[in-house]
Amino acid sequence: MKTTSFQTSAQANVSKSFLEGCRCSGARSSGPKGRCKSVVTSDPVEKPDLAIYSQLEKIQLGEIPSWDSPDIITNSWKPFALQSEATVKVRNLSATVPAINVNVHYYISPFGIGTVKELKLTKVINLAPNSEATLNFPLDAATLEGDARVGVHIQIDHPHDSSLINNVGSQVHDGGYTSESGRNFSIQVPIYNNSNFTQQIQLVLMPTDIIASVTPSDLAFQTFAPHEQKIATLNIQIPDFLHGTPDSAPQHQVTMLGRISTGELIGGITRLIRIDN
Repeated sequence: MKTTSFQTSAQANVSKSFLEGCRCSGARSSGPKGRCKSVVTSDPVEKPDLAIYSQLEKIQLGEIPSWDSPDIITNSWKPFALQSEATVKVRNLSATVPAINVNVHYYISPFGIGTVKELKLTKVINLAPNSEATLNFPLDAATLEGDARVGVHIQIDHPHDSSLINNVGSQVHDGGYTSESGRNFSIQVPIYNNSNFTQQIQLVLMPTDIIASVTPSDLAFQTFAPHEQKIATLNIQIPDFLHGTPDSAPQHQVTMLGRISTGELIGGITRLIRIDN
């Protein structure tokens, strides 16, 4: 039986679209159907760029990171207390490419540096070019009934993301007014070695206009056994030239981060201070 080869107009349009879509020269090869003989590769492939405020990115850029993330809200003020859910903002920075089926992973950890993160929920979203989405993640009853100081961590996962440095961001902070704490006070910060190996952990205070110190001394490495937790004391003193009123209480902050001996960042915390006296 003689076989007749033919192509409908619809098939011709599909072939034409395929050639245009893969930037072919217009000539098809004699191989499998749809293969291009030549492909234009001078134009880079465009990808989405998912982002959240990232402490790692700030450090890479030579900036001072804060663990009071502007993209993660967990607390209200006066008193400093947890809200019923965390409000999280994520963005697609690409001006041309949408991000489809983006996984946004939501973790909670105890307040501190290096404390264990527990995955609570993952949401799948789509983001148009140059757009952002605000997501709400519930805080469970056990968290709400515990310490108002809690760690919330967001990890964005997409297979075609063009930049990975801005995919992870955290909110790990404490806060209060000087009328509540005084102008000279200390807070306790758990430091945890979440490793099966002995680690050397260094605590580093970021530059600030607040007088701050940490015990044990910052810049010195401390030895932690596997899964050992120690308590560091962050001492804070408000200089005399900084003042405010109950109606106008400027906010300042002290940030401390932790690194292991290889230089790897294991976390950080920020203490917010609203000066109202």
